[in-house]
Amino acid sequence: MRRLGPLYGGAVAIVHSTPLTWDALGDEARSPGWVVALGLPIGVIAYIVAALTKACGFPLPIAALLGLATLSVASAGLIERGVVDRLDRTADTKSPTVTAILVLIFLTLIRAAAIVVSPPSAWLGIFVATAITGRWAAVFLQSLGDPILDDHATRSLVATPAPLWLTAALSAGVLALDVVGLGKAGVVVIALVAAIVFGLGLDAQRRDHGLSSPIVACAAAVGEVMVLLLATLHA
Repeated sequence: MRRLGPLYGGAVAIVHSTPLTWDALGDEARSPGWVVALGLPIGVIAYIVAALTKACGFPLPIAALLGLATLSVASAGLIERGVVDRLDRTADTKSPTVTAILVLIFLTLIRAAAIVVSPPSAWLGIFVATAITGRWAAVFLQSLGDPILDDHATRSLVATPAPLWLTAALSAGVLALDVVGLGKAGVVVIALVAAIVFGLGLDAQRRDHGLSSPIVACAAAVGEVMVLLLATLHA
């Protein structure tokens, strides 16, 4: 911690919300600011993979899908696993249900179709907006509720609840990046995601009497899907 200084929070966020590991780090609380900030390099890496695949002569749909897959891999599949886990908890079962699997397949197809119809010139903005908006949605939801105390997963998007000033700062930053990447649709994305995430929080409070890591993952899924859907308006 002393060697890394202010970067220690970023290292913790990387270890707990990406596939990277570092045994020297403990299980400290994850900074909401760093959780969101990691969306920027993840989005850039996804774009680089897509651009390099395109440069190698592969068809555009293949390049776009590889870039999209990179988003999931770079976040250790946290969103996809969380959505399935949430649906399974709702169904009160310990094994993946057919409904959960079908929902995940449906969401994957929507995401894939949206990025495939998007022009390569818009990929950078779309990938970055998708990654940061998904993570912002997860942090925004947690800023509305009590801290999640039952998160025992090695990796998740759970963070310490952000204070009002930090939530506002993160929201403004994500909004600015979304507007740059998506144009005026970026404003609509933030408004819709905030409203849907608020509804998710109310449902979680009614059903589970609090938030959980699967609910946080569902919020991130909402953020990513809304970005990809509205990005098709510019296709």
